[in-house]
Amino acid sequence: MHILVHNRGDMGWVQGIPSILARAGDRVAITCSCSPGIVPMTEFRKSDYIIKINEQPNHKMTLQPKFATDALDRLAERVDYEEWFLEAIHSIAEQDLFPSWPDAVIYPINQPKPIYYTFGRGNVILGDWRPGFLAAGAPLIFICTFKILDMLIEWILNENGLPSSFRFQEKLKNLKNSPKFPPVIECRPWLQERLIGLYAELEPLRGTVIHDKHFTSTGGGIEVSSSKKGAVGPPLSICADSLRKLGLTIVSILKYVKGTWLIDDFREKLLRHHLDELSIIHKLPSLGQKYPFHTQVRLYTHESNLSSIDPKTITKNLCERYTDHDCSFDLRVLVVENHNIMDAYFFPWQILTSQNSFWQQEIDIKNFKTEIPNDIKSEHLG
Repeated sequence: MHILVHNRGDMGWVQGIPSILARAGDRVAITCSCSPGIVPMTEFRKSDYIIKINEQPNHKMTLQPKFATDALDRLAERVDYEEWFLEAIHSIAEQDLFPSWPDAVIYPINQPKPIYYTFGRGNVILGDWRPGFLAAGAPLIFICTFKILDMLIEWILNENGLPSSFRFQEKLKNLKNSPKFPPVIECRPWLQERLIGLYAELEPLRGTVIHDKHFTSTGGGIEVSSSKKGAVGPPLSICADSLRKLGLTIVSILKYVKGTWLIDDFREKLLRHHLDELSIIHKLPSLGQKYPFHTQVRLYTHESNLSSIDPKTITKNLCERYTDHDCSFDLRVLVVENHNIMDAYFFPWQILTSQNSFWQQEIDIKNFKTEIPNDIKSEHLG
């Protein structure tokens, strides 16, 4: 199709050939290339239309992305295979990463110090193929992990009104123009910065693994150097554990963006901790996040109004025992009368951490009633 446009000055007729037609929502952007030797003007008029002509496409982020269901569906289609692959090879499953445990910290009746219990679980798979693949397939796992990150970044830029591009440097340039990120990332600047940092630092390494031979792989890890334009940089060593953390981190972010997993205080801290451990890759300062430890606390009491319960004291006891951890807990309170459990309440960490020392007076405890557990031990009743 040809478009004829006329200059309101002295340049006569100009024939423009549409070179890009990009549709994003209800916005259509047309960029026309000009005939050789003619300097583009800023405006030309034909009938009732004004067409602006540029020598080079000038893509701008003009959309306000909503990241609604249709956009999330497009993201899911992009990453479907690679996401499945990393989940399979790293055994990434929500119920395994964030399991539910019995109450592990018990305050018996009239005892200020708790009793600590330890629980565990195991899973043995005979003839498991994963260990052998992980030991030999680090380059493929590395590439697959970067591919998910790349598709996530490109999807974000697309939703901001920018066209797809196979040029990584163009994507990095567009990331500097402050595109809008999905809400789960947008409201966490530390996450946005480290996501971009991972992308910027991994991109040249990806090129080496795909196109050059400046990498080695042993024991499930990979040592790789940037080799852009023939200049070989210093090697970066990513051990098997760090490669798994990288894959787990990217898959976790993807699932939080899609809404497949819901992020809470504990999961956010775990994500921050993993990103700190990946600082050797993204090259950004540590967030100072200790490894998070979350448990279930059970407290027996004679007081039906729960007035003597102080979450700060429980937190202090946990921190004294788990000194290198960022401790949090959910609290189950059992009201005892004549060696019988009369009522049970369950208070999630979000309630406990958002209240002051008089937290019981600021909530309606009846809303937190729960079933009486069936694993009561008589020695805990006094």
